[in-house]
Amino acid sequence: MADLIGSDTGLFYDMLTANAYARQFNEELKPLSDKQKENIGSYFKNEEFTKILLKRNEAVIKLEKEKNYFKTVVNKTPAVPKEAVMNAIIAKYKGKAVLVDFWATWCGPCMAAMKETREVKNEMHGKDIAFVYITNGSSPQKLWEENIKIIGGEHYYLTKEEWRYVMDSFGFEGIPSYLFYNTKGELKNKVTAYPGSEKMLKMIKELLP
Repeated sequence: MADLIGSDTGLFYDMLTANAYARQFNEELKPLSDKQKENIGSYFKNEEFTKILLKRNEAVIKLEKEKNYFKTVVNKTPAVPKEAVMNAIIAKYKGKAVLVDFWATWCGPCMAAMKETREVKNEMHGKDIAFVYITNGSSPQKLWEENIKIIGGEHYYLTKEEWRYVMDSFGFEGIPSYLFYNTKGELKNKVTAYPGSEKMLKMIKELLP
């Protein structure tokens, strides 16, 4: 590249270098090592790049803690008729409140809502609640497997038929949509579209004794 443009320094190379760190943050959810932080401080002449990268690093460290709070668990969909799928899933978390999030990898509002929910999940750490995420074949499986690494919680991948039945049975016409079950396994609320972090937290707390 340097042979083509006659230089190996400048804004273009700064952007390439910053992008490499961004991929580490976004794809691996991996914080900077001490050596990387040292290299960033000595490499970038533009202080704004350094500030942006270090601020993003702090956010990734925070996300890593959340991931440890709610580890990602991939579950097999219960081998039951589609009519019994949701009951079988909820039964697995007996004695816990359950928040069910219907989402897809291609759904921008779903992904934005998950980011907003992070603080809610952090506040509920240590409480008797399971965060359950359900998608279907419209989400490419490899992309789904990558995304859930940084989401955490309990994950299910339904068939097209199971998904359609579940969505229809709850009257959901779009995603993100949510189901709220109390610790007795009773459905207490259902919502389409993210209600906001404050309301989400309030609805979750109402599920607990």
